[in-house]
Amino acid sequence: MVQPLLHKTGTNDPLFQGLFGLEIEEHRVQISRSSLSQLAHSAKFGDRSFHPYFQTDFSESQEELVTAPHKTSQAALQQLHELQTILTSHLTDDEIIWPLSMPPHLAADDLHFLANHFERTWYQAYRDFLIKRYGYYQHIMTGVHINFSISGTLVDQYQRTNQIADSGQAKNQLYFKIAQHIVAYRWFLTYLFGASPVSENPDDTIPSQKRSLQPVRSWRASQYGFKNQPNIQIGYASLTEHLQQLAHVLNTNLLYDRSEFYGPVRFKNAGTIAGLKQNGPDYLEFRMFDIDPFSLDGISQEALSLLHLLIIDVLNQGQTWTASELIAADEFNNEVALAHPQQALNDELQQQARVLLIRLQAITQQAPASLKKEFEQAIKYAKSALATPAKTVAGQLVNYIEDDSLSTFALEEGQNWRSQHQIALNQFQSVNENLVSTYIQALTLGFKTEVQTPDQLKLSYRGKSWLINEPLDLKTLLQQ
Repeated sequence: MVQPLLHKTGTNDPLFQGLFGLEIEEHRVQISRSSLSQLAHSAKFGDRSFHPYFQTDFSESQEELVTAPHKTSQAALQQLHELQTILTSHLTDDEIIWPLSMPPHLAADDLHFLANHFERTWYQAYRDFLIKRYGYYQHIMTGVHINFSISGTLVDQYQRTNQIADSGQAKNQLYFKIAQHIVAYRWFLTYLFGASPVSENPDDTIPSQKRSLQPVRSWRASQYGFKNQPNIQIGYASLTEHLQQLAHVLNTNLLYDRSEFYGPVRFKNAGTIAGLKQNGPDYLEFRMFDIDPFSLDGISQEALSLLHLLIIDVLNQGQTWTASELIAADEFNNEVALAHPQQALNDELQQQARVLLIRLQAITQQAPASLKKEFEQAIKYAKSALATPAKTVAGQLVNYIEDDSLSTFALEEGQNWRSQHQIALNQFQSVNENLVSTYIQALTLGFKTEVQTPDQLKLSYRGKSWLINEPLDLKTLLQQ
């Protein structure tokens, strides 16, 4: 029997450790057109074929910001803020970042531009395939992905405690438990943080007979959102079954590659599925978060902390879920996603949420001082939003809907984001003031950037590395 870790490690600390990374997809929108920007991705960001921080996705307007892995979610969110600030500095005067997951209204000329303007030639064949299979609208929905890896110390302790033969098997067990637990409680995350209540495009993937449901809590998180086609069924009842199902749809060309699997959690590694099964994942990718327009960088610390608490919860108490329970949880998630944003959870889910929050509160009481404040704030928000649905993200957002649209709100909030993302020294807390300009340049040009200390950067670029502890024009390094 697998033993809970909290009572076996002799210390709680490894349970609270791990690495967090954030990815956000978001659109540049032209204010004058109130639609996707037709202006180019800034050339100042360098080569998109390998840039570690600034990419684009399905459309040229669809920016993708990627942080490095960090020891805390707070540090990952701080770097995301820095990347957002840098991106904002390269917008034209007519552009904002659209603060919603559902895209703005696309007229015929917008669709024509979307179809005919794409600069990532190495991605073109895959994009053409996606357009043929899904159309244009699904892949211009945007959101936030959270990457998480557990500490090596925790894997070692778990392996010894449970007398597991090798570290790959130990990692598989731990990562799968986490993935399954988050999938099982996805409905609660959708309730608290769902934020896509309306669609601005009548011709998108939402069936016309369902549009009368608007406003909903999250179109994107529902069965009509960012999903694979119905014939793709990859569950989370067991890791072996999950990987077998994934391998089958790849081997039979039902999916283009692993990146076309749109489940709520992905197991990530640099190699093959066989390698993942043997060596375990490198990290998990959680894909269920809508962009939060009320959080300056698109996701709140409360969302990150609550996810972290859920991860610790399953590692602590070792809960497992049956296939039927997971099917029910998926149905719960869809019901919650399609409910009115200010509708309370049903009695069964209310009770499940209350029991869960009691456990998470107990974890918070044992948390290190560096995490306790953020955990307490997340619990406070969750309790308040559970009691009062109008306090959820979608519950607040619904107040800004005018004529079945959030366009006016999004344009105004996008300009608010822009004004708060102006370049200033206090926006860059990762390094000391004397290195801020070098740090900004490193991230912009695509140097892999590690903050060794606030006074020292380790930079890497195409096989070369440097330690930087004083201001430097990095273009001189590119000329070497």
